[in-house]
Amino acid sequence: MSTSKVSALIAMAAAVALAWPATEAQAQGKGSEGTPSVSPSDTPSARPSDRPGGAGAMPGGRETPAEPAPPPVVRDEPPAPPERWNSAAAAIWHVRGRVRVAIGYSGIRSSADDARSSALEACRNAGGQGCKAIGAWNAGCLYITTGHTTNRAGWASGASSDAATKKCKGDGFTCKTPIGGCID
Repeated sequence: MSTSKVSALIAMAAAVALAWPATEAQAQGKGSEGTPSVSPSDTPSARPSDRPGGAGAMPGGRETPAEPAPPPVVRDEPPAPPERWNSAAAAIWHVRGRVRVAIGYSGIRSSADDARSSALEACRNAGGQGCKAIGAWNAGCLYITTGHTTNRAGWASGASSDAATKKCKGDGFTCKTPIGGCID
């Protein structure tokens, strides 16, 4: 064999020897902890045994049976926290010349739409006619109250029971105890 062929063969063997341990170590799950395992089929290879008729071929051109690929690494991700929403609804209407007011609070729900629907239902169950949701929140606190005078009625909301009551009284109403709660 000529010197240039021997040099080429040695260079190729050195390249295979250098590439082989890194690929093999990761294929066996011995790579770094933060790096997912890589199966041999996931990366191109310059190994002669990976080519038809290469060093791994059996007589007759058949390939040697490949080692089974290791199972994929499954990383457990923490589940996303469930969504939490609340809402309130209110209605003001007239019955025989008198002003009426009703409110409803949703409690904590899994979606904004569910919170709005629940608040509307609570408002209707309180006798409200034409109830409307005033919004939906996924953080903080929400309190709502009703108030009245001899010829007026209304509602007020705030981030605390005290804030809702203060707004209600600021409109000149005698106010009921607020309903509501917090998402946090």
